[in-house]
Amino acid sequence: MNYRHKYPPEPLKPSRSSVTYDLSAYSLGGGGSVIIDKFDLDGWSALVVIVRVTYYVNATAGIRVRWLYSPDGTNYDSPEEADAQGNYYDPTFVAGGTIQTTILVPIFTPYVRIYIVNKDNTYAHELNVWTLMMR
Repeated sequence: MNYRHKYPPEPLKPSRSSVTYDLSAYSLGGGGSVIIDKFDLDGWSALVVIVRVTYYVNATAGIRVRWLYSPDGTNYDSPEEADAQGNYYDPTFVAGGTIQTTILVPIFTPYVRIYIVNKDNTYAHELNVWTLMMR
């Protein structure tokens, strides 16, 4: 018998990229936003976004983490459409508390924008954000 392929076939092994520390002790001002663009995502199936937020003690609202898709790195989904499709996560809000959450974002396009908004118009929150890709 002449096999062209290894028998039995090797199973596909999951793979993860190294972790990127995107934001370190970043002060997200009241009502402000911050963007983290991810590119060269071909070959990856998911983006893992880890967000650690420390809320100001007098704050009345938390943050929203959205993910917006783009085919070309220029034209991204609008925040309203991302919300309509459920492409967002609101971490638990506890005034004066620190919350960490891990968000799994499917990769549909070569470019993904992580768009974090402070829903409190008065007080700043401190952010730490890490990302990695998986397949």
